[in-house]
Amino acid sequence: MLFSLVKKDFLIVKKYVGIMLIVSFLIPPIMLWRTPEAAGAMGFTLTIIFSIFMLTQYVSLKEHQYPKATTLLCATPYPRRLIVLSKYLFCLVIYAVCCLIFGIDTLIFPKLGTFDIRMAVIIFFMVTAFLSVYFPALYKLGYEKTKFVFVLVIMASPILFAALFKPENKIKFDFLNTVSTTMLIVFGIIISLVIFSISAILSIKFFEKSDLA
Repeated sequence: MLFSLVKKDFLIVKKYVGIMLIVSFLIPPIMLWRTPEAAGAMGFTLTIIFSIFMLTQYVSLKEHQYPKATTLLCATPYPRRLIVLSKYLFCLVIYAVCCLIFGIDTLIFPKLGTFDIRMAVIIFFMVTAFLSVYFPALYKLGYEKTKFVFVLVIMASPILFAALFKPENKIKFDFLNTVSTTMLIVFGIIISLVIFSISAILSIKFFEKSDLA
């Protein structure tokens, strides 16, 4: 049942999936042209942010425009708990696809470097941390009061990460090199999933209390 709900979300954004796949493929080589010294990290980060946030925002928009669809869905055997969890899984699937696309990019454009699992875990933590705040807020406050958050993040991301990945700022992240890869991966994933799980519990609680009439 959960995968059927995830499939439903992808059907909602089917017009944009192809576009986002192309954009996700093109962002890293564009970054290679604009900022070659940080093309890999910045390209991967922006690919994740644009893909997850744009598609998630579109799903939320359509559900806001057609509230009766959600009401009818809740009237089916699908429990509200699974409806909420499908949003989280939807984002995880997009993240996995973006990792695959970036991996292909690194094979085609060797100057991007190899796919760095440490970087992937750090970006995974950053994205899950943001979504862990956004989803409960969405179910608590509604789409209208939270829609500008995504717009702000999408608009600010290129500027923010361009500053973070400047060579002179690289030293600020050198402390991560002192952490073993295994420890970073294990603890990064565990902490991310714990935060995501707590967020999902809150979102489910808010959605179950919401009046869809």
